[in-house]
Amino acid sequence: MVQLVIDASNNHLSVCIIKKNKVLSEINTICKQNLSEIILQKINECIENSSVKKDDISEIIVTRGPGSYTALRVVLSVAKTFSYVLNIPIKLISTLKLQMLGIKNFSGLVVPLIDGRRNNVYTAVYYKNDEILKEGYYSLDTLFDFLNLQFKPVMFIGNDIDKFSYNDLKIEYKLHLENIFSKNIIGAEKILEKSNFYTANPSYLRLTEAERSIINDKN
Repeated sequence: MVQLVIDASNNHLSVCIIKKNKVLSEINTICKQNLSEIILQKINECIENSSVKKDDISEIIVTRGPGSYTALRVVLSVAKTFSYVLNIPIKLISTLKLQMLGIKNFSGLVVPLIDGRRNNVYTAVYYKNDEILKEGYYSLDTLFDFLNLQFKPVMFIGNDIDKFSYNDLKIEYKLHLENIFSKNIIGAEKILEKSNFYTANPSYLRLTEAERSIINDKN
């Protein structure tokens, strides 16, 4: 089985080709504004570096969010196109769960963070791989209040963790910036969600600005 894996939830585009749990090639690049311009180029480059052909790809794995609205839409559009043209399935995985898988041999709470702006974050809290705080869009105050009641050490993970202050935490914590995308996805088969080019949808966890404006206007 040859898998094409794509993630661009958080201003970083990651693409890799995996065959039988072995990474054949991987590309990671920053893509704050130019994702739609470079994503196909990077996918083709990754495929060429792996020495496989597009027709060899048997499934696509893609992060469904949370993260950037635009990035999630772009990645899923590309994944759906590949799925349709190659007649192969799509499998989805939460961005937060994928990041959580990067932490090994830690006995405390694992907390992936994605910046949601205005001192808010997309996050979930995991303990021994179980989700004890549901994926959602939370203020940092709400998250820290929850963590302070758990009386367990915390490991924060993600590209955005250095953007925040942790002064309100009353428990031991560590920051883990390194998160190797391809290593995380290997072995994640049990938590992948089966989908296809009709049903694959992003998980925003928050209304878009346009949707919020419509609700405010109605109110």
